Amino acid sequence: MRVVFIGSTKRGYLTLKALLESGADVVGVVSLAQHAHETERYEQAIDELAAEYSVPVVATQWMQVRDYAALLAVEWPADMAFIVGCRVLIPRKVYEAPRLGSLAVHDSLLPEYRGFAPLNWAILNGEEHTGVTLFYLSEAMDEGDIVMQQSVPIGPDETAPQVYEKVCQATVDVVLDGHARLLAGEAPRISQTPGSGSYTCSRTPLDGCIDWQHSTLEIYNLVRALTLPYPGAYTYYKGRKLLVWAAEPAPQVNYIGRIPGRVVGFSAREGWVDVLTGDGVLRLVSVQLEGEKTVSPSKLIKSVRASLGLHSMELMERIRQLEARLEEAEESPRPNLPHFSGEK
Repeated sequence: MRVVFIGSTKRGYLTLKALLESGADVVGVVSLAQHAHETERYEQAIDELAAEYSVPVVATQWMQVRDYAALLAVEWPADMAFIVGCRVLIPRKVYEAPRLGSLAVHDSLLPEYRGFAPLNWAILNGEEHTGVTLFYLSEAMDEGDIVMQQSVPIGPDETAPQVYEKVCQATVDVVLDGHARLLAGEAPRISQTPGSGSYTCSRTPLDGCIDWQHSTLEIYNLVRALTLPYPGAYTYYKGRKLLVWAAEPAPQVNYIGRIPGRVVGFSAREGWVDVLTGDGVLRLVSVQLEGEKTVSPSKLIKSVRASLGLHSMELMERIRQLEARLEEAEESPRPNLPHFSGEK
């Protein structure tokens, strides 16, 4: 069975490597450029891996995948395409170009968590597991027939990058197993019930803002779902953006006087800072003021009078100060500038 691989990222690289090492007949690789903000880059590694096995490779941007239907159908006539680490909808003319269609990998147990960032959403929602699904691409997003699935547990304190490592291995497992079953003519094809399951929306870095009115568990899940290499959960300290890279629920204390976001304790020796939430206390372990180095929170925050987050009175005072500066600028005498008539 002649296979074309389309993909990117670490798990794309690992999956392609596993296919090649297993002896799969990979006849071409379409290497997709990663997003500019991603720190771990695998474009070059994928290109070098293809070259090592003398497999032709083309590199392209996400939105240009649609231009490769003819390549898959004519120059690299493939029986099947495997797609791993692709974040755009693949056009029909591309996924139907291989003789048997195209199989993609999604980071959930479909039909649940169709859509964007399913791994991060699963942690945000406090799920105890996620998974990997190998399925046929179809016109509707993540609704094609299922071939293989593997569950991936999420520990109560595991972060997104830790779960991602397990997702990478599960991806390799389902693709290799699916490929073997396809070769043997034994691969199942289980249809998804229309209207079943659930969906997730896309996320942006702005969605990581901490609302200290939320529960300790909700904020803790936000931190572990968005820690590096993801954009990070964040708050504000003295008007500056403060990224929270690591935190943990603090020992329970019964606060009947509670101001969410207020600092209630810190340890200069151990480096942590305790902050009130809507129902408990979150202990900050690693933070970073935007544009500066990552540090222990107690190096920045040294008072139980400090509050994190943006507050209406603080914003109003900043607006008042800005308006005062604008008024001063308007009242200041203007410098005498030379007059130009425009004549030559």
